[in-house]
Amino acid sequence: MRTRATITLTAALALAVTGCSSGDESDDAAPATSTASSPAAGQTPAPDDGTAKADLEEAVRDYTAALFSGDESGYAALSERCKKTMTKASWVGMAEGAHQQYGAQKATDVKVDQLSGDLARVSYGAGNIPQFEREGQPWVREGGAWRWDACPSTG
Repeated sequence: MRTRATITLTAALALAVTGCSSGDESDDAAPATSTASSPAAGQTPAPDDGTAKADLEEAVRDYTAALFSGDESGYAALSERCKKTMTKASWVGMAEGAHQQYGAQKATDVKVDQLSGDLARVSYGAGNIPQFEREGQPWVREGGAWRWDACPSTG
C-alpha cells in the first residue's frame, strides 16, 4: 500500500513540477493565450526593462520552494488556466506529500529559455532529483506576476 501511495504522489508531483509533457513543447504544455496573458484592447504589454527575467526567475524559485515545503501559498503561483484543473486542496495535499517524501527543495539551474511579453519558457530542476529536471516549461504573466502554466490543457 505504501508503494502505491509513493507512486501516486510521485506522479502527481511530477505533474505539478513538470507539467504533463515529456520535455517536448507539445500543445498540452503550451502557455494559454488568454486575456490574462495578452494585453486587453488599448493596453500595451509591460515593457521588458530587464526586470522581467529576474522576476520570472524569482517566481520559479518561489514556486518550487513552496511546492516542496507544503506551503499552501504556493497555489497562488498557478495560472488561472491551471487553477481550473487543480483545486487548492489537491495542490496543498500534493505539496505536503512532496515535502514528506523529498523534504525542502530549491529550484536549481534556473534558465529563461524564451521570454516574449507575458509568455515565457523556463528550464530548471528541483534539488538534485532527476525526475524533476524540466526544459522549456511554460510560464505566463498575469496581473503583473509570473505564474506556473504547465498544467494539462482544459479544452
